[in-house]
Amino acid sequence: MGMIVWARTLAQGIRKGVLRAQTAGHIYWTRTRAVWRSLPATAYEQIRHWRGASVEFPIEEQRALLAEYYERFERLAELICDAAFAGEGAPFQQEYAEARRWLLRAYPHLKPYLTAHLNCDPSDAEFGRRTAGKATDAMEALFVAETLDEVIRYDQGDLIGRLERARSALYRYGDYLREVIAPSG
Repeated sequence: MGMIVWARTLAQGIRKGVLRAQTAGHIYWTRTRAVWRSLPATAYEQIRHWRGASVEFPIEEQRALLAEYYERFERLAELICDAAFAGEGAPFQQEYAEARRWLLRAYPHLKPYLTAHLNCDPSDAEFGRRTAGKATDAMEALFVAETLDEVIRYDQGDLIGRLERARSALYRYGDYLREVIAPSG
């Protein structure tokens, strides 16, 4: 009898160990996958992410990124206006998701420079708190919501002003970049 009790205890101990190992493996895999998905798309973006604001962002790169950003922003503005006019965001959600994904990745690079040209309004920060749980500026407030329906639903009459503040900041930042003389290399 002692041998059966001993074998059963051993089997239960092994089973508990296997379950713990599986749980730890699952947690490790989940965390690794989350970190992997949060990494920027290119090694250059990753280096900027690791080193933070100390990495130089050359004027020519700022100009190129701003030009592409402006095109994507205008498409986002069209989508928001079309959805608001239609009264629902579902028909435009796919395009919004694609634009949002790109803007979320590109905006942190421009934000330190663009913020200087943004007119602040408390409604922008409040919109971000309602939709994403964090304060946002006028630009971020346009794409912080997961869905286009949320952008429309949580708007309290400030959407047009928010679009104009963001567009105006892009214009002023573009004007600033045109005035700056790029260093000759």
